[in-house]
Amino acid sequence: MKKRVLIVLFAFLLCAHIKAWAQLISITGAPENSGFNAGSTATIRAALEGLPVAGTADRYSLNAEIWYAGSPSRVSVPMNSQGASWEGGALYLGEWKIPADAPTGLYRVAVQVKDASTGNVVVTERLRSFAVYRKLARIVSVTLDKTFYSVGERIQCEITLENLSSHPLEGLRVEFSNPNYPWIATFSTEASLSGKKEVSPILALKVLRNDLSLPALSRVTIPMTPAGTATFLQGAERAMLGAGAPPRHDKLPPPEVDRYTVALWNHDRTVLYDMQFSPIAIVRAAGRDLPIPYSDSYPHPYNDEIDFTKYREFYAPGEISRSISLAGSRTLYQPGDVVQLNATFLEPIPDESPLVVTVRDQQGRMVWHGLPLVKITPTPSRKQRLRTWAVPASMEPGVYTVRLAERNSQGADVAAARMEIAVNKLPSSLMVFCPHEDDELPWAGLIRAAVEAGIPVHVVFFTGGDVGECERYYGKPCGPNEAREFGMVRMEESREALEHIGLPRSQLIFLGLPDGGSEEIWFRHIHASNPFLSVYLACDHAPYENILEPNLPYARDPVIDLVKKLLTEYHPALIATPHPDERHVDHRTANWFVIKACQELLHQDQIDPQTVVLADQVYGAGGFRPAPYQYQRWVVYLSGEAAALKQEMSWIYQSQDGNLSEVEKRTYDELPREEIHYRIVDWQQHEGWNEQP
Repeated sequence: MKKRVLIVLFAFLLCAHIKAWAQLISITGAPENSGFNAGSTATIRAALEGLPVAGTADRYSLNAEIWYAGSPSRVSVPMNSQGASWEGGALYLGEWKIPADAPTGLYRVAVQVKDASTGNVVVTERLRSFAVYRKLARIVSVTLDKTFYSVGERIQCEITLENLSSHPLEGLRVEFSNPNYPWIATFSTEASLSGKKEVSPILALKVLRNDLSLPALSRVTIPMTPAGTATFLQGAERAMLGAGAPPRHDKLPPPEVDRYTVALWNHDRTVLYDMQFSPIAIVRAAGRDLPIPYSDSYPHPYNDEIDFTKYREFYAPGEISRSISLAGSRTLYQPGDVVQLNATFLEPIPDESPLVVTVRDQQGRMVWHGLPLVKITPTPSRKQRLRTWAVPASMEPGVYTVRLAERNSQGADVAAARMEIAVNKLPSSLMVFCPHEDDELPWAGLIRAAVEAGIPVHVVFFTGGDVGECERYYGKPCGPNEAREFGMVRMEESREALEHIGLPRSQLIFLGLPDGGSEEIWFRHIHASNPFLSVYLACDHAPYENILEPNLPYARDPVIDLVKKLLTEYHPALIATPHPDERHVDHRTANWFVIKACQELLHQDQIDPQTVVLADQVYGAGGFRPAPYQYQRWVVYLSGEAAALKQEMSWIYQSQDGNLSEVEKRTYDELPREEIHYRIVDWQQHEGWNEQP
């Protein structure tokens, strides 16, 4: 009996020792890369500190547990010691041979320390997730024969291609064209409206190879080949191609900074395997050297476009009072609200000097004049909230100026300050749907008005924006890992931008669809069983961690179901979307996703048929037949302070030319005081008009 008690006591003490030791273990580590191609090997590294005393380490084993996000199935990968240690720690490595047919998307990793004798898990630590992608072929390099071309000169190009798969790729088509993203500007507006698949002449597209074969796991180089002709693109042509803002200069014809697009397709041009932009080229008129413009990576195309006066004083003369300071934390109101000015009196105001409030409209007409609603005693250098004026319930939306003045005994103003306010009729709740990160900017005034009024706001982003300016950000062509990480950069930019206008991060929702893939998803990948494989991400499921539904299939039905889920959960009274006619496929298709979800919910009596749906237009119309809807103009009015916040918000999208926006900032008087949107009056009707390409 005594011996049994001793054994139990020893076991208890041993377990307590193991438990205490386990609490001292520290595990750090990560996958070797942020993503791996299907069929390759994923390497997981981990470092352990707080190992047990000598002679007991062999009692424990390490495994990397790997699972597809959303799936209960796990793969357990043994991790082997690498014999390296520092500060009492040890390095371990595990390798997982990814099946060639593994589903693409997000995979999660946890490292487990197990007791080898019992099989019990002693410690588990989650590591950073990784993506599995399926990239079949890539453009390794694009080389132009020169940097400087005269107008009309032949451009030659060398291209190296690689087959990343274990089977040959036959009948490949290689194209060279003016700069564009194929899903935006492949076909001309006129051709699309007529239903024909004619290539826009603006592209100057040339097929370099139309029946190219790539053996499995091999590289092929197309030697220097005539690929195009150096020419100038007009501003409208550049805009049609989505190639950025054109150089602006009064010395015509200027040299032009250009780059070109190389695209790798299957034979019938239905699968885009990869695309890449060429190095920068300078096109100029014969005999002309200067001025050579800067590329779109710089704030100004030409130095003589720098305005050295605009940046000296943001507010116009007279906007700032030396005696009274008004804070602009609340400047947007609804009819029926009480306007409150947060005032700081910089100088003493005698008791016999009353404060007078005057309200005028944009035409300078007086709409109200009198004393503040609540009398206060101004105290120097102390912030005070003044209830100045109750906005009548019948007040027309618009921009108004509230002037606060101190008057002497003769009725003359001795100190005054003014603040612009805007009045809008706002919905009870708002949901904004954006194709990419930065497409919330057109709605910034409406979002800010809702934030100031305490109205619930949610902003939903369809794509991760993984394409837009990816090459500029990294300074090299983007593979799947760069694209995914760039999408994360853009998501963070939108979080920061919306925080700047007062919307918390918790109100943002990301779906993680592929940038540029919306049209393929809408027309040709309807069901979850047949998802779209994106060009840049090389995934057919959303490979992001911090999104609404990791591994969302890139297919129309799952996307619409997720939109319906959001609409039924939050019941927004106003829904904001892009315009259904925009020429960028992600923009117009974002509208299509939302409208179809609304129409399906309407059939199920799960949405109010009077829900307001607004459309905006950023890119301009084109690319598909016009929508059959009727529209009503919908204006959101902005105060100067709100307009300034919106401008500042635009600087935060650094990856999307935020630096260009910052140096081209407008002064207080120049800032627009209106956001123009369009209400889709009959969104409840016209079902199916856009369901056939």
